[in-house]
Amino acid sequence: MSRDPYKELRCQALLPFLLLLVAAQSSSAADLTQPPAILREVGETGSVDSRKLILPYVFATETLDVALGAAIGASAWPQEQSSLFGAVLGTTNESWGLFFVGTSLDLPGAKRLFLDFSASLGQYTDLRDYIDGNPEYPDSRAGSNDSEPNDFISGEGTYNWLVLNFKYVLPIGHARQSAIANYALDRGILVSGATGAESWNPLRSGRTLLQLEPFMIERTFDIPEDLNGGRTNGLAFSVLHDNRDFSPNPSRGTTTTLKLARDFGQFGSSTSWTTVEGKFSKYFFLGSTRLTRQQVLAFNAWTADSPTWEEWETDEGTVYDHRPPPYLGTTLGGYLRMRGFPQYRFSDKAAVYYGLEYRVIPEWNPLGSISWLRWLRIDWWQWVPFAEAGRVADHWNLRELHSEMKWDVGLGLRLMTAKVVVRGDAAVSEEGFHIWAMVGQAF
Repeated sequence: MSRDPYKELRCQALLPFLLLLVAAQSSSAADLTQPPAILREVGETGSVDSRKLILPYVFATETLDVALGAAIGASAWPQEQSSLFGAVLGTTNESWGLFFVGTSLDLPGAKRLFLDFSASLGQYTDLRDYIDGNPEYPDSRAGSNDSEPNDFISGEGTYNWLVLNFKYVLPIGHARQSAIANYALDRGILVSGATGAESWNPLRSGRTLLQLEPFMIERTFDIPEDLNGGRTNGLAFSVLHDNRDFSPNPSRGTTTTLKLARDFGQFGSSTSWTTVEGKFSKYFFLGSTRLTRQQVLAFNAWTADSPTWEEWETDEGTVYDHRPPPYLGTTLGGYLRMRGFPQYRFSDKAAVYYGLEYRVIPEWNPLGSISWLRWLRIDWWQWVPFAEAGRVADHWNLRELHSEMKWDVGLGLRLMTAKVVVRGDAAVSEEGFHIWAMVGQAF
């Protein structure tokens, strides 16, 4: 338990970061909260170009040692608005994983109903959770805002999941005529076909989606049963108003999401629980210059609470019930929120988060002209300095959630390759330096 957690998931890429985990949803089963847009790019001839890639990768982390694998993906396939990705992973510490991701699959007989899915099977020799159970910290509340960085449990275990996301596009706003957006791009930047940012009224602008998300996640450790993450399964329902001009890389507009998730305690689930979440993002276009194609200031605010959360004190310590697993719901840390901290570093009954990014696409794109990278078809690269602040607490209180907040700063490099935004973010906080690779913008 004395190992340094500051290097948790700290990637040391031996190939360009864009070769890391195209199916990078593998970092979490719970992050279909930002579903890919239902869209297709229409070229000059009026046709839709399907792009396919096979990407080898190798990287190193403290929990995986050296990992090697390959990812295969296709955009605009098998349907014009859908994508499929798969990856296989093997490591020098005898961990392995298989990952599958699909987006915006058109369901037969339903013009406005689409499906995203994320699935994985994996066996890992060093899984970690920031939950109580470390004997070196008997009086600490693991994962809390003032918890110790080394207060986690680890062990050999499995991490398997299946998450489905059924998305129904309402016939209002920019989706009144069609559920699928048609974008015309010039080297990856929107030329025409904007689907939002015209009005705050969802009846006039943007696209509104109703989403139903069945999930099954199993995360077990080779440690005492009462410390296991166990199994959770249930349903999440959310309403998303996507009022951005170009969803994969917005320059104007907003997104608003309200989400309710419930594990009913059935079908082998460890316990029942409920979480509620709200998220708002805003994008400001700052224009272009002789040296830049696009400048955007992006802001994100998110909060969550678990109203079913119960805890009480006994002679043996604090007992918790009806709370979500530490990797779901009210959690901070990792590639999505608070990138300067380890994955799922903080979790409690309530949480709040703020993120600010300055996204710049230079006019000069050397990666697009390098001969041995041309097969990746890189439309642009984007430099992104960012800052984040957040906090978890044992109850939702506006004053407490905004006191003694954690923060980090960092720099990101994003690429649009095969019409998919791939990002690598490096961030520093009071708990160290971390690098992340992921598909899609942070928000």
